[in-house]
Amino acid sequence: MIHRSTARRTQSRRTTINPRILLLFIVLIAIVSGVGYVSTGEDVPGSSASNGPPAQPAPSPPALSSEAALALVAALPDAVYSDDGSYSGNRDELFGDAWSFDFDQNGCDARNDILARDLAATDIDPASCRVFTGTLTDPYTGETIDFVRSQDTSAEVQIDHLLPLKAVYATGGAAWPAEKRMAIANDPLNLMAVKGSENSSKSDSLPSEWLPGFYPDVSDRHDLGQRVVWDDLPADTSLQCWYVDRLVPVFVAYDLGITPEDRAAMTKVLDTCDN
Repeated sequence: MIHRSTARRTQSRRTTINPRILLLFIVLIAIVSGVGYVSTGEDVPGSSASNGPPAQPAPSPPALSSEAALALVAALPDAVYSDDGSYSGNRDELFGDAWSFDFDQNGCDARNDILARDLAATDIDPASCRVFTGTLTDPYTGETIDFVRSQDTSAEVQIDHLLPLKAVYATGGAAWPAEKRMAIANDPLNLMAVKGSENSSKSDSLPSEWLPGFYPDVSDRHDLGQRVVWDDLPADTSLQCWYVDRLVPVFVAYDLGITPEDRAAMTKVLDTCDN
């Protein structure tokens, strides 16, 4: 026979859960089950086939509260940025031909998947998955861009790798198998349609070097090639909060380490955000 006080103490121990651990567990399940890299152990798929309309649209990224994002950033492993020059000129060899990897196996390449997901009022050829026209509300500037597929105008809307592939390679991706590198290069979680000049401005930068938005003291940064530093945040950080919230699930899904500078930058932003 168990004494009542002992039973109560036993029950209390069994039902006490650290809220922080529970929060991390729930967020990790949401990210992994929703979208992100899961190794199959199979051969790397080849070019996508055009056998009709996509089975399903590219998934949207999971929504994170700032509290959850802060906890995940704090838990990311440490990384050192190491550029030994082996990435330069070898992007296709290391990450696969651009858009050749059908990440979600829906018969469409990643570029057209993201255009179909991020553009409104699209005209799409179901046989080839090609997006011919559409309207983009650029997430970095708020500008409205009419996309028309042609040699002269397609570059006005580009697909941004939220975590640039050079940065991925330099902070641990160099040791990854080819399948995993091709996955992050084509994963909808790491892709977003943006204004072409904004994509060029960002280039291979990480959050400690570049954040979206208008900064009064560097208002000509796009013309001058200037970089926005994380300790020069504007009064309204909603855009920067959104951007960092989009980045965190990519780090988590691919178990990618983070440099001290980027951890500090992302934490600085998230500390200003409303949950």
